[in-house]
Amino acid sequence: MKQRSSLVARAVACALTVVVALSGCTIPFVNVEVPLPDLPNINLPDISSLPIPKFKLPIGVNTSVDEARQAARTGRPYQLSDTALVAPGFLTVGLKTATSQAPTCFIGTDGNLYGLDVDLGAAIASEMGLLVRYVSVTDSSALGTQCDIIMNGQTDNPDSIAIAGTYIESATSFFYKGEPTVATATELGGKSVGVQSGSQSESILNSSGLKMSQHGYANVNDAFAGLAAGEVDYVLCDSYAGAYLANQHPGMAFAGALEAPTTSGIAVSAPNAELVDAVRSSFETISANGIFEGVRARWVGTMPTLTTSSQIQGLSS
Repeated sequence: MKQRSSLVARAVACALTVVVALSGCTIPFVNVEVPLPDLPNINLPDISSLPIPKFKLPIGVNTSVDEARQAARTGRPYQLSDTALVAPGFLTVGLKTATSQAPTCFIGTDGNLYGLDVDLGAAIASEMGLLVRYVSVTDSSALGTQCDIIMNGQTDNPDSIAIAGTYIESATSFFYKGEPTVATATELGGKSVGVQSGSQSESILNSSGLKMSQHGYANVNDAFAGLAAGEVDYVLCDSYAGAYLANQHPGMAFAGALEAPTTSGIAVSAPNAELVDAVRSSFETISANGIFEGVRARWVGTMPTLTTSSQIQGLSS
C-alpha cells in the first residue's frame, strides 16, 4: 500500500506541473495553467477515455462540451426519462465558478474549466450513459431549472435538496515531508509551521492550544516553498488546497487536521427521486470500481479521505 501511494504521488506530481498563487487558500481564475495529460495506469482502471471539457467563456445554460469530447463517452444507453433531466440526453452539471478554487473547479488562462468537480461530473455522466455539459451557478435554486446536479453542494433541508454522494472533506490541515499520517499534539509541539499571515488557518492555530514556532508567509505557495527548503517543519492550510500544492512537491503529504472535517457532495433536487437514485447509483459504481479514486488522485494525490479519525488528538482546547 505504501509503495502504491508513492507511485500515485509521483505520477500525479508529474501530471500536475503547475505554478499557482494561493491567497488565503483561494486561487484566482487567472494566471493558472494546468495541463491534463491522460492518467497512467497505476493499478487503477484506465480513465483516459473520460471526456475532458474544453470550452470558452462565457459559461451559459446552453454551453456544452466539444463535439469530439462528446464522442468519447461510453456507449451505455441511459434509462432516465426525459422529464428527469433539464436537457434530455445530457447531465447538466452546475459549477460554482465564482466561489470555487483549485483543485475543485477553476478556470485556466485558456478559458477552460479544470478540477475535481469537472472530472467527477464527466465520470458520473459517462456512467449514466449521458453526455455532459456545464453551467455556472451560484446556489441551489438552479437545480431543476438550469442544471441537474450541483457539485460541491451542501444541504440543511433534505426534503428539498438531496446529497447523492459526498466526495469533499474540508478541514484546516497540516502538511509535511513524509508519508500520509495523523500527527499527535506532542509530535507537533515545539515544531515550526508555515502559515499565511492573517489567514483563517493562522487564527485556528492560535486558538488550538498548540505551541508551535510560526513563520508567516505572503501566501500558501510561499509556505510550501519554505517547507521544501527546510525553513519550516509543517505547513498549515485548507486540506484540499494543501493537498493540491503538496502534489507539486514530491515527498510531501497530509499530516493531520486541526478540526473535524465538513463534507460536501453532489446536490440534486430531492423531489426528483428518479434522478437522485440514478446519480447516487452512478457515484457508488465509480467509487467501487476505482474510477473515482483515480479522478481524486489526479487532484489531491495521496491525501486520505478525511474523517473524525483524521483530526489531531491531545489538543488542550
